[in-house]
Formats: sequence, C-alpha cells, structure tokens
Amino acid sequence: MWSPDTTLKTGQLKIKFMKKQITLLFVLIASIAIVFTSCKKYEYGSTLKTSIKNDVVNVWKVEKATTFDGTDITSHFSSYTIEYKKDNTYIEMSGNSSSTGTWALDGNNEKIILTPNGNSSGDIWIILKLKKNEMWLKTSDSEPDEVHFITN
Repeated sequence: MWSPDTTLKTGQLKIKFMKKQITLLFVLIASIAIVFTSCKKYEYGSTLKTSIKNDVVNVWKVEKATTFDGTDITSHFSSYTIEYKKDNTYIEMSGNSSSTGTWALDGNNEKIILTPNGNSSGDIWIILKLKKNEMWLKTSDSEPDEVHFITN
C-alpha cells in the first residue's frame, strides 16, 4: 500500500544509490588517470616524437659510465663525445680518432639504434632517461653497461 513515507524512503534510496554510482565513477576515472600518467617508459622532458628526436640531437659527453656489475669506467671516456645530428647521422670522437654512422629511434621511442658506416647491423641502446641536457642509456647486451651523458 502506498503512503507518503514509502515515497520518501524510495526517494532516499535512489539518492543513496546515485551517490554510490557517482563515487564509483569518480574512483574509476581517478584510477585510470593514475595508471596512464604513471606508465612512462622512461623519464623524459618531451612528449612528442619530434621533440624527443630534438632532445637527442646535441653534442654529448660522458658524465658517468658503469659496467653491468657496477664497476665505474667513466675515466675511459674522458675525451669521448658523440654528436647526434638532425639528419640522423652521428659522429663519435675520442682523442684523435672519430667514427660516423646513422642513428634512429625505434618505433616506441624507447631505444636508439646506432649503425656505424660500413655495417649492416647496429648497436641498440635502451633509453633510461632523456631530457634536453641529460640522457641515460643502457646497452641491450645480456650484461648491460650504463652510460649517463650530459650536453657538451
């Protein structure tokens, strides 16, 4: 049997149900936002592919280099620089010697592939961190070396 109290109780239940739905929707949206903002491949300063390429294009010198077991080998690179050019060529210089080749970002912008002139296969470096003045790379070998570069 219908009474004003029944309508009031039904209305209160509808409001409580809607509040729960809105709260759940808010939690779902917040969770999705957290997941998407925390899924960066590596720390980087730019988000567009052209900007990422522009961040790589520079003259870099080694700030720190370590072997897979943590041995510091920075002193081996005291005169080493590498220049990544906009035309996807590079030049490595160490003392009086130099070598050239081509470089490219992989499709996911997670790796830099260096192919020395005269070779058909290249060296693959995994990008750990990339900012305009700082780049950390790791070799893709089974015993990876890690190199931290800063702009020259």
